[in-house]
Amino acid sequence: MTENVNWFPKHMKDSEDLLKKSLNAVNIVFEVLDARAPLSSKDMNIDRIIGQKAKIVILNKCDLGSDDGNQKWVSFFNKGDIEVALVSAVNGDGLKNISESARKVIEKAGIKTKSIRAMVVGIPNVGKSTLINCMAGKKKARAENRPGVTRAKQWIDTKSQLELLDTPGILRPRENKETVLNLSFIGTINDDVLDVGTLASDLIEKLVEIAPEALCARFKIDIKEKTPLEILENIAAKRGCLLKTGNVDYMRVAHIVLSEFRKGKLGKITLEYPVC
Repeated sequence: MTENVNWFPKHMKDSEDLLKKSLNAVNIVFEVLDARAPLSSKDMNIDRIIGQKAKIVILNKCDLGSDDGNQKWVSFFNKGDIEVALVSAVNGDGLKNISESARKVIEKAGIKTKSIRAMVVGIPNVGKSTLINCMAGKKKARAENRPGVTRAKQWIDTKSQLELLDTPGILRPRENKETVLNLSFIGTINDDVLDVGTLASDLIEKLVEIAPEALCARFKIDIKEKTPLEILENIAAKRGCLLKTGNVDYMRVAHIVLSEFRKGKLGKITLEYPVC
């Protein structure tokens, strides 16, 4: 894996400028993070950009993160006096938590308004557009399970006196290897710019550390005293990922491992926990 990947073309700089210019039009900011990797999926410049603007954190895809991990991240943010809503936009779970948290923060900030205008921010592929469409009750924001789909700001009305401003995701260069890996595991970084075979091996190494039972149960394999590459090859044999020559089809089995993890087929797994 490359430790320093640069994904900051001009349109991302333009996106940041757009966020700054739009702040005066909203009452509150909804920062959407991936519940499986909240720290890795956070744009560390968002707090600088929004300044003192009221904010809540939405831990989306909470159905893919472990219950223990979800609660520990909620406690972590709460200790910093930040309201948190656990949400699964795909399943429509936790939407009420968003409106309740928003009202609580708005009232605490002394803002009196019947209808709340919120800016939805977050890096690509954390589910911003899917969340907005779920809250609106119909497909109004363009949503697709690949990075970088939303390109311009969009205003969307919802059924709960919330008017949402969808914004483009900004993914800045990351130098920390673990952060880059986590973002790659959850699909934030496009697979096209990665060595997918190595990435799948790295994911297996991570799963052996944090969720070995889930790995064994899903692929029906024994991982004891095996290297990540040997485990990948065992999965290939189990799933029939072999070339006509009998050799392992590493690309095919790598995509299977990554896809099934991202879809939650290995169970609810949190990749990182807050440091106490």
